[in-house]
Amino acid sequence: MTTHTDHPLCPPLAKGLSLKTRFGGLQLLSALLMSAGFGGIVLVLCEQEAAAGGLPRSIALASLFCVGVALEQWRHGWVGKRARQGWEQLLAGRPDAAIRCFEVAVCGGRADQRGWSHYGLTLAWLRKGEYVRALSLCDAAPQPWGKMSTSVRGARRAALKALILALSGELDAARRQVAELRRPMFDKTDYALLAQAVMLCREGKYVDAVRRIQQSPRESIPDMDVGAVAVLHAFARGRLAGQLVPLKPGCVMPQRPARASEHEYLAREWPELAAWFRGEEARA
Repeated sequence: MTTHTDHPLCPPLAKGLSLKTRFGGLQLLSALLMSAGFGGIVLVLCEQEAAAGGLPRSIALASLFCVGVALEQWRHGWVGKRARQGWEQLLAGRPDAAIRCFEVAVCGGRADQRGWSHYGLTLAWLRKGEYVRALSLCDAAPQPWGKMSTSVRGARRAALKALILALSGELDAARRQVAELRRPMFDKTDYALLAQAVMLCREGKYVDAVRRIQQSPRESIPDMDVGAVAVLHAFARGRLAGQLVPLKPGCVMPQRPARASEHEYLAREWPELAAWFRGEEARA
């Protein structure tokens, strides 16, 4: 696995300190305004205070409450927009831009926004081929990864960790992680497919890899995994050395990437796949 001299979380944390300070200040300011304004609302509703000539002051305090609410809503709206932009950038193959967006959302969002954006941030660092950083983020993930059940959250986390370990060449650890993965009840999503395909290919079991990929229909594959699964399907078929495995309708079809850079993160510590991306068609 690639190593770093610095702690894998240092860069995001260093940038995140100023963001946390800003968002903390905005949150504190809105809380103070709403607290002071609430007292004003109470005074407005108090007939005795109004009779004593305190109505203008009460109205002014009540307006502070409205300002505080508006400020808090603006903060949540802006953070939510950055989180959406992060996913758009990630799906468009721009992990650097996605990281900048997700770091904002991780620092300033609500609990569910922070959790889901933390998941996106982990994926973005993985797409950059930074396995150590991605694994650290995966281990440090907050409990809620967005608005999902505990079983789905556990399956996503185990699958992502297994994938990172498999891409790093730590196949035994990846296998143990997959063994812990339990598909949530009534959920047809095949969370383990990508990690298992990587493991089988790295072990040279290309026929098994193709059969495993074709085992699940396209609609059962997480959207974020489809592109990588198609690449591995093409890679495995290219290494079959004449062994025939018929294509099964409905599965993720093999597809060589138009630009190797789209999936270079898969080959960061995988020489055979890196050679295949370069067009070296050596057979196993």
